[in-house]
Amino acid sequence: MDIVRTLHSLADAHGLEYHYGKKAALNLLDGSPEPDRMFLLHEFTNRKSSYNQTGTKIEATEYEGKFFLVKHADYNLHFYAEAGDTETGKYATGIEPLLTVFTTLGNSLACMGHQVIQWDNIDVTDALDANMDGILCSYKIKTPANYGG
Repeated sequence: MDIVRTLHSLADAHGLEYHYGKKAALNLLDGSPEPDRMFLLHEFTNRKSSYNQTGTKIEATEYEGKFFLVKHADYNLHFYAEAGDTETGKYATGIEPLLTVFTTLGNSLACMGHQVIQWDNIDVTDALDANMDGILCSYKIKTPANYGG
């Protein structure tokens, strides 16, 4: 199964709204004002084939790309503790909950037989036209050619 179908399936299993496409198209999505609705916005992925030692057969595909794991943001919130309260800022309400989801998705991929080579993220606030907070995730995943999903 290709990484697009795999991440879509994982997003569905974890209650995330999944969209795939170029960054410009993902930027046009309307963000949901529902505060607990989470999105996995997957940018186009790069696929590289790995051949066996004799160069006669593809033995794996390596996927490399990025996705946003985000939710609707309140543009007026402080980031962390600028207003003296660490529990009501963008980090606590929009980023921190998604870090757990990010770890769960990475562990799920590894348990499914994928080799997770890179799985990192960086915090984002007020991202995209939809004004979303969360994390921008980078991945590199290697999947055996005979992997069926």
